[in-house]
Amino acid sequence: MSVLDRLIDKIYAMRGHEIPAASLAERLPGLTGKGFTGRNGGAQKYVEAPPEFEATSSQICGFWPFSVGASSPLIGAVLGRNLLNGSVVCGDPMTNFVRGVVSSPSAFVLGLNGRGKSSLAVRIAICSIDLGYLVLVLGDLKPDFVGLMKETGGKVIDIGRGTGGVNPLDSGPWKHHLHRLSAEKRQKVSAQIHGRRVNVLAGLIELLLHDKLSEENSEITVLSVAIGVAADEAAEKGPLVQPLPPDVQAIIASRHPRIRANILASSDEDYDASVRRLLTGLNGLNEHGPYGDVFCRQTTEEMPLDQSVNFNVASIDETDVTLRAAVQLVCWSYGQAGASCAKTLAEEVDEDGVPLAPQRHHLMIMDELWQILQAWEGSVYRINGITKVNRTEGLGQIMITHSMKDLELSTEERTKIAIGFVERSAMLYLGGLARNEMDLLDRVRRFSNREKNLMVEWSSEGTVNPSTGKVSPPPGRGKFLLKTGEHPGVPFRTELTAGEHRIHDTNSAWAQAMTAAGSR
Repeated sequence: MSVLDRLIDKIYAMRGHEIPAASLAERLPGLTGKGFTGRNGGAQKYVEAPPEFEATSSQICGFWPFSVGASSPLIGAVLGRNLLNGSVVCGDPMTNFVRGVVSSPSAFVLGLNGRGKSSLAVRIAICSIDLGYLVLVLGDLKPDFVGLMKETGGKVIDIGRGTGGVNPLDSGPWKHHLHRLSAEKRQKVSAQIHGRRVNVLAGLIELLLHDKLSEENSEITVLSVAIGVAADEAAEKGPLVQPLPPDVQAIIASRHPRIRANILASSDEDYDASVRRLLTGLNGLNEHGPYGDVFCRQTTEEMPLDQSVNFNVASIDETDVTLRAAVQLVCWSYGQAGASCAKTLAEEVDEDGVPLAPQRHHLMIMDELWQILQAWEGSVYRINGITKVNRTEGLGQIMITHSMKDLELSTEERTKIAIGFVERSAMLYLGGLARNEMDLLDRVRRFSNREKNLMVEWSSEGTVNPSTGKVSPPPGRGKFLLKTGEHPGVPFRTELTAGEHRIHDTNSAWAQAMTAAGSR
């Protein structure tokens, strides 16, 4: 018995209370110093020592022996160690939403290059898969997640020039399941598919034109009607046939009567003037345009409903900024269609009351957000349309970019929408950031000076000791501040295990040079 135990017993007795004769172990059979024994008891063979702190009597007086430390969040993926007290820190958007801790299954990761953003995302993805969720990496540019997919039984779909194509008008898994729905539900889902097609095709055209389509010349109306006509004509050829962008282009160029009936064109000349920009943009989607053969053919490999999926676009050259951004946009929309299909099928039942499919939930990882905004910042409208409905579709999301500066666009309206991605994210993982980022961060959350100073400290680069030649890595590598709502942030450090390093090495292209440098 410790000194503190004897002191408490003495105080207890002085107040006239009888000290219970039975010990804690007697009152709780099977309880030992290392947990409960017996069936399902799970006695722990190793008990981790609590963190210990030392201080002078002047500093700690008033705390002993009645002090308690603040606990770290313990729900969800195991992220790493608390930098303040060494305890385990947990937290991912899916688990926290299911447990009612946060109001939406969404997160945003911010941090400078080489600070471990993708490593953190891999850690969260592994835990999410282990919990039974499916992970969608919709546009893996480096790639960072191919090893994860192969290790966990997911599917890798290669997209690129001469490699694999994805039809932006593809309804995804819905083409195999739409007939299974009731007439009322089928009509509703068909309208959602149409809206998604219009949104993504308009986004691709805007990326090419570097200009937003408008209704001044009925451009969105023309595009919407043409997509509807193309879908109807494709359905007549077979239930699995999907419309293609060249089909839409041909329908618009033919001055189709359904289009003429929906716009205010009094003559062929007026009609041609109204659709000239649309046809220019759609022409760029052909195989000889800036996008090559990526979007002008049927989807080469379909997304399964029962597997995690990685759209690997690493074969697209880094200098091909517009195509990389376009593939991201299309893959995000395509993945959302798959998640929506899984959710709807789980809600619908057959004649015997059995769900059409088991319930599945997806975590969508949207990495390198800055690339699509850099290619054309007007894409922010299309991204906003895709992400706003994710929660209702049973879809969680993690968006990743380097800094808040990536979200500072040319107009106040666009900047407000981009920063809204962070505002709507229930959980923030913040790595090393520059001092001039803090004002933008204050627009979405309240941060203490200590929290800001931590993030700035983590933005420093590594150093080399001139005497010994020993290299110290960047102080912020693997360090993040977990911020949930207005609660104080929890600083932690993620260190990948040997298995995680094996499936996720972002410096593989530099491995030989690094080995040579380390041997000098």
